[in-house]
Amino acid sequence: MMRLGLSLASGLVGSSLVAQGLLLHHDPRVDLNAGYKNTVGLFGLIDYNANTVANELPLALYQGGEISRSLRQQVADGLQAEANTAGYILEGGLRWTGAACWGTRGQWRPMVQVAYRDFSGLSFTQDQYLLTFFGNALFAGRSARLSPSGYERMSYRTIGAGVVHDGNGSNLRVELVQGGSFTALDVRSSELFTAADGRVLRTSVLGEYLASDTAKTGFGRTNGLGAALSGRWAWAFEGSWPLRLSVGVEDLGFIAWNPNSVAIRKDTLVNFEGWYVENLFALDKVLLDQDAVLDTLGLRFQHGQVTRPTPFQVHVNADMPFGADWRIGLALDHRYLTGYAPHATLQVSRVLGTRTLLATFLSYGGFGGARIGLGAKHRFGRHVLVTLSTPQVPAFFDRRVRGMGMLLGAEIGF
Repeated sequence: MMRLGLSLASGLVGSSLVAQGLLLHHDPRVDLNAGYKNTVGLFGLIDYNANTVANELPLALYQGGEISRSLRQQVADGLQAEANTAGYILEGGLRWTGAACWGTRGQWRPMVQVAYRDFSGLSFTQDQYLLTFFGNALFAGRSARLSPSGYERMSYRTIGAGVVHDGNGSNLRVELVQGGSFTALDVRSSELFTAADGRVLRTSVLGEYLASDTAKTGFGRTNGLGAALSGRWAWAFEGSWPLRLSVGVEDLGFIAWNPNSVAIRKDTLVNFEGWYVENLFALDKVLLDQDAVLDTLGLRFQHGQVTRPTPFQVHVNADMPFGADWRIGLALDHRYLTGYAPHATLQVSRVLGTRTLLATFLSYGGFGGARIGLGAKHRFGRHVLVTLSTPQVPAFFDRRVRGMGMLLGAEIGF
């Protein structure tokens, strides 16, 4: 059965951040001066969220040990019949921006970025949860609904090159993608019937399971190759209501996973009435090996190359000032990932002096519901900018809320 997603803490820096909802407003007083010939930024992100499961359960799963029945029941009571979602986003990397070298197009600078990405999304029914954490005794004499549901996880590394505009932050980047691993489960229709006496199990399944090469493991593994495109286009509107607007896409591409990838595609009905044993004392006929179980249940893998799109993100951002030091903005984004819904973030920020920007976030959507966060960036001297933020402040004090994360990054100009 599928496990619920889990996360710890996060970090980011620079306008190339994938988590657009947490991108702090630009301010020329605080951000690094565009006159530097080179800037180097370290960035990373991990952000977990869920729409019905509080943080108590994923934290208990992470810590290990026995999970109390009261906690399992408490989670079950808060679930929806279907469309319960959870997931995390993890990324980290390094970006270099050089001096302008395009002649008459002096505001365009070269950019090179290397990054690691890890995404996971989950959608499940209440019956799936009950079956996983309480067993099928609860369903004696009736069927458990196991669909619609799905799970997806993909990790990969990218190296890309492109250009970025000094004035408005518009950029374009082409990336080579090195696939690490992926798992995808899509259950379009499935039920499990348990007889009242427990002697018969009957299940119907329509769905598929795909995974990358299971023989190659480890952080540096390469199980596929692909390409992706990332870009952001920005406009500034002057007048009595000055507005900054941008639209963009991150990691729009694909990965061709090698021929050792595996797949199981099922559209079947399985009726299980136990194993028939002719002679209880003939142990060689009683003990079942893995091959016998796989053959009986029809769970043999098919091998072959699989091409999958990357979990790309599309986003729109708009912000405008009110007063000399305040700014308000709205960010909308959506990601091609199981369990992820359109995500909106309202941000209000204020500049303190000439080196510090503070912000508060109110967001809704993605893998979960409403969250409230805080963010800040501070420039140390003229050359170093540090960013710190979290999308869910209450998670540091209360395990009963949903979602957690933290943001941290640094950028150096020289």
